[in-house]
Amino acid sequence: MTRVVTLTTDFGSGSGYVAELKGRLLQAATPFTLVDISHDVPPHDIRAAAWLVGQSCPAFPSGTLHIVVVDPGVGTQRQLIWARLGRQGAHPSHDQDFLCPDNGVLTLALERLSLIAARSLRVPPNAAATFHGRDVLAPVAVEVLDGMDPESLGDPLDQLTRIRWPCPKETPSGVQGEVIHVDAFGNLVTSLPVTLLPRLQAAGRLRVGPHEISTIVRTYGDAVPGTTVALAGSQGFIEAAVVEGRAAERLNAQIGTPVAIEAPASESRPS
Repeated sequence: MTRVVTLTTDFGSGSGYVAELKGRLLQAATPFTLVDISHDVPPHDIRAAAWLVGQSCPAFPSGTLHIVVVDPGVGTQRQLIWARLGRQGAHPSHDQDFLCPDNGVLTLALERLSLIAARSLRVPPNAAATFHGRDVLAPVAVEVLDGMDPESLGDPLDQLTRIRWPCPKETPSGVQGEVIHVDAFGNLVTSLPVTLLPRLQAAGRLRVGPHEISTIVRTYGDAVPGTTVALAGSQGFIEAAVVEGRAAERLNAQIGTPVAIEAPASESRPS
């Protein structure tokens, strides 16, 4: 089976940096399928990259090699790594491999997949200090594709860097979270998992910043265009949306905006 290689960067669509990265990868003697996940991650945004990688990479075939280059610390002492992640207790055929900086881009992936093995990568002395994607990660990918055992790449690592990832917090009035992603439709993905949907339905409202959403639906088409709704999204989290509109603009919300499921006032008062 032809191996799949994915690319996720903040270089920008049509960037010459993307072309150089791909050109270096295409020097592999072994055929592979190259997939662009995205080159439009907001520049230097490790958290946005962590979201995209954590959501998209587990969907790929086992053995996929994911190259992630969102690296504001390029050329510094931060490490470059190869890592293999998989599902706890699952067959090795579910494993996914990564080549990336150890700066937190695998944070969400590590919440969903277990770390099986990791190695630090050596930076050749002739590598450009500002383009390790081309001069370190891509050449290593070529070697791995052509048969190198990744376990021989460098020193083993027991743990990887993680950035703060927001988790729901119980409060006297309910449960609080925050917006963790704004998608291309302007939908607001919150840190509240879909397992909280029964509590949302019982409360009858989702608070986003100062706004309250009282229309809880199963899917967008269950409300008329222009309605602000809350629902269980396909990414596994509760979302706020405007049917055929943009919730981010209507609610003046962005990543980090607080959200909450609050119990009815009669239930939240002490007895």
